[in-house]
Amino acid sequence: MHRCIKKFCFENIYIFLGITIGLYFSTVISNTDETKCTLAQLPMRNETAQEIINSSVNKLSVKQVKKTSPNPNKPKLVRPRYYSTELGIKEKLFVGIFTSEEKINTQALHINKTIGHLVDRIKFFITAQYKLKTKYNLTGLVGFTDARYKYRPFQVIKYVADTYGQSYDYYFFANDVTYINAHKLKDIVKKISVSMDVYMGSTVEDGSYCNLNSGIILSNSVLKAMRNHLDWCIMNAVSEDPSENIGRCAFHSYGISCQENIHMEQWSTYRIKHFELIPHLKELSEKNDFNNAVTVYPILQKNDFYSLNAYFLKQRLSTITQEISKNIIEDNWPPGQRPGAKPATRFDLPRQYYFNRSHIFFPDDFSVMKEHTAAELMDIENIIEEVKLKAKSIYGDDLKYVDLVNGYKVFDLSKGMDYIIDAKFENTNNQKEIVKRFEICKPINNVELISVPYVTENSRVNIILPIEDNQIHLAMEFLSMYASTIMDRKEKTFLMLVLLYQYNDESKGDADKYVDIKKFVTTHSVKYKNDDVKIAWLSIRLPEVSTPLYIEENKALMFATVDLALKKIGLESLTLILDVYCNISIDFLNRVRMNTIQGFQIFSPIPFRQYNSKVSQTIALDVNKNTGHFDKEEYKYISFYGKDYVIARKKHQHLIPLIRIDNDISKIIDEDHRNIGNLLEMFVKFHNKLHCMRATEMNLKIKYREETDLARKNLFLGNGVQLAKFLLQKNIPELM
Repeated sequence: MHRCIKKFCFENIYIFLGITIGLYFSTVISNTDETKCTLAQLPMRNETAQEIINSSVNKLSVKQVKKTSPNPNKPKLVRPRYYSTELGIKEKLFVGIFTSEEKINTQALHINKTIGHLVDRIKFFITAQYKLKTKYNLTGLVGFTDARYKYRPFQVIKYVADTYGQSYDYYFFANDVTYINAHKLKDIVKKISVSMDVYMGSTVEDGSYCNLNSGIILSNSVLKAMRNHLDWCIMNAVSEDPSENIGRCAFHSYGISCQENIHMEQWSTYRIKHFELIPHLKELSEKNDFNNAVTVYPILQKNDFYSLNAYFLKQRLSTITQEISKNIIEDNWPPGQRPGAKPATRFDLPRQYYFNRSHIFFPDDFSVMKEHTAAELMDIENIIEEVKLKAKSIYGDDLKYVDLVNGYKVFDLSKGMDYIIDAKFENTNNQKEIVKRFEICKPINNVELISVPYVTENSRVNIILPIEDNQIHLAMEFLSMYASTIMDRKEKTFLMLVLLYQYNDESKGDADKYVDIKKFVTTHSVKYKNDDVKIAWLSIRLPEVSTPLYIEENKALMFATVDLALKKIGLESLTLILDVYCNISIDFLNRVRMNTIQGFQIFSPIPFRQYNSKVSQTIALDVNKNTGHFDKEEYKYISFYGKDYVIARKKHQHLIPLIRIDNDISKIIDEDHRNIGNLLEMFVKFHNKLHCMRATEMNLKIKYREETDLARKNLFLGNGVQLAKFLLQKNIPELM
C-alpha cells in the first residue's frame, strides 16, 4: 500500500507542484487588491478642497516635467535667471480686485484707469464658467470656475501665492466698489519693514477681522502661511462673507488679527453714506477722516471714481508744494533754484571770466583779451540795469550809479550764468564814491524738448574727398588708412574721390599725376565688388588761369566740387565732406549717421587738430593736450542730405552760381566769389528749417598742416609749454 502511494505521488509530482504554485499566487494577488482598495479610500477626505482651490480657467501655465539626474548623489546647482531672484529682491506692492463679469467694463475698468499705472501689478478676479471672452477692454483678468463666492478668497490666495509668491513684499486686496488712493497706499507700505507680519485694514464692527470693502494688506509671510493652511481654511469656511473667511484663515495660519496701525502708520478708510458723491464732495472735503482716507467705499457711479481721483491728486500736489517751500535751504541762492553741480575734482571747476565794459580777459587758452560781441554788450547792459534797480530798491535816492568797476561771470551747465558785479556809486548826501558788490543769477529756465525724427545706423555714408595735385602723397596715406579701417570691415560707405586737374594736366596714361590713386580705386572696386563698401573717382578740369587753382586760395571751388559730385551720388544720399588730412573711424561714421537727419538737421563736427610734431615732439595722433586741440573755428567738415543741400544752394546761387559742368567753374574764380566757400554758413542763412548740430568729435583727427590764415597760424604750432621749450632750444627760423 505504501509502495502504491509513493509511486502515485512520484508519477504526479508536477501536478501537485503546479497546484501549490497556483494557490500561492492567488493568495498574493488577493492581498494586493485588498491593499489597493484601502489606500484608494484615503484621499477622499480632502478631494473637495483640492477641487475648489484648483478651479481656475487660467490654463496658460506650462506643465513642468522633472528630469532625472544621471547622478543622484551629485545634485546639479541651478542658478536663478535674475540676480534679484537669487538675492530675494522683491517689488513692493501687488493689488488684487474681487469683481464679476458684469462689472469688468465698468467698476473694474475705472479702478484700473485710476491706479493701474501707479502700482507694480494689478489683477482682477472673476467667476467664469467658460473661456474668458475677448470683448473686455481690460487685461489682467483671472477667472475661476467654482461659482461659490465663499471659496473665492482661497482660490485667489492660492493663485497669487503660487504665481507671485516670490515677487512682492505686500499684497493688497479689495472689492470693486472701493476707490483706492494709490499714492497714500504706497506711502504706507514703503514705511513698513518687510520683516513685519502684516494683516492690516479696517476692523469690522464687533469683529477682529479686516473688512474687504475697506481693503486688506497682507505681507508675504502671512500670505504664504495662509497658502500652506488652505485645506483647513476651506473645510472651515462657514460664512458667505469673504472678509470673515480671510480673517479666520489668517488667524488659524499665523495667529494674527486685523491691525489698524503698524509702525505709527494708521490705516484710514471712509464709508460714504450718499448714493451720489459729487453734490456732497465739498462737505466731505472739510472732514479729516475723508482727507486722510486710503480707501473710500462704496463707489457706484462712474464719475465718482474720477472725481475722487482728481480730488486726492490735487490734495497731494498741494502737500508736495508746501513741503518743497518748507525744505528750501536758505543758504542756496537764489531761493527756489537748485544749487549748481559740485565739481568732482579741482580740475573740473568751471572757468571764471573777468570783464569790464569793453573787454573780456583771458577768454580762452590762446587769447589775453577780446572785445565784447554785440550780444555780450547787450547782456552786460541788462545786468547793470538790474543792479541799478536793486540799489534803488534798497537805498532809494541816496546812491547814484557811476560805473562798472569789476565783473566776473561763471557758467554752470546745471544752473545757469552767475555774475559778481562791483559797481561804483556816488552818495548823494556827501558826494563820496563807494563800491557795492552784487550777485546776479540768470538761471536756465523753460527747457524745451525737441522731438527728433527717428534715424538708424544703417544709412550709407557718401564721402566726398577733394584731391589736388600737391596732395597725392597725403591722399595715398588717407586711402591706406581708409582701406584698413573702413573697407576691410565692409562698412556701408561710398567714397567719391574728386580729382582736380589743372587746365594743362594730363589725365591719361603714365603722365597722369593721379595714376596711383586710380589704380588703387580700380583694385579695391574689384576686391569689394559684392559688398556694401564702394569707391569711385570723379575728374574735374579747372579753367585756364595764370597760376594754379587750389581750394585754400579759392574757397568757392568747394561749392563747385559738391555741385558736380552730387550729380553722381544722388540727392537722397547722406553726404560727408572730408579732406586728405583727416583720420576717421567707424564710430565717427555712426555719429554722422545719427546726427544727420534729412529735412531736420545737419552735422558739423569740431575736429581735433594736431600740433606741429617738431614742436610737440609727438608723432602719434592721439587726443591729448600735448598732441593738439579741438579747433572750434574749423567749419569745412560737414554732413548733410542731398535734398537739403539743393534747397539751400538754389537760394544761395545769387552769391555763387550753380556749377553744372566743368566750364562753369570760370564764373566763380574772380575776386567777388573766390573767398565764399563756407557750406555751413550757406545752410544757416538759406535753410531756416534745418537745425545745426555742432559738437566736438574725438574720432575726427586732423593731421598737422600749415595754416594759411595769418590770424590763426600760431594756434597749431604747439601749446605754451612746448613753444617756450622750443624757443629755448632752437632758433625761430628753423620752425618755419
